[in-house]
Amino acid sequence: MGHLFVDVDSQGIGIGRKLIEYTKDKYDKLTLAVYKENKKAVGFYKKVGFVVKDECVNEETNAVEYMMSFEE
Repeated sequence: MGHLFVDVDSQGIGIGRKLIEYTKDKYDKLTLAVYKENKKAVGFYKKVGFVVKDECVNEETNAVEYMMSFEE
């Protein structure tokens, strides 16, 4: 996945979940990177079925990222 953002005023009402479910219907496997410190996003991705597969450092930001994936 490239990027997924939901406007802060629209969070918590299922929009992100619906976008993920739509994408999961199209692909058997999804992978993404998310900043480890972004606990809200990490929790969301875990809740919709993603698991942490690896941890690495983003070369551009030097921030630690989780590599997460979902497989059907």
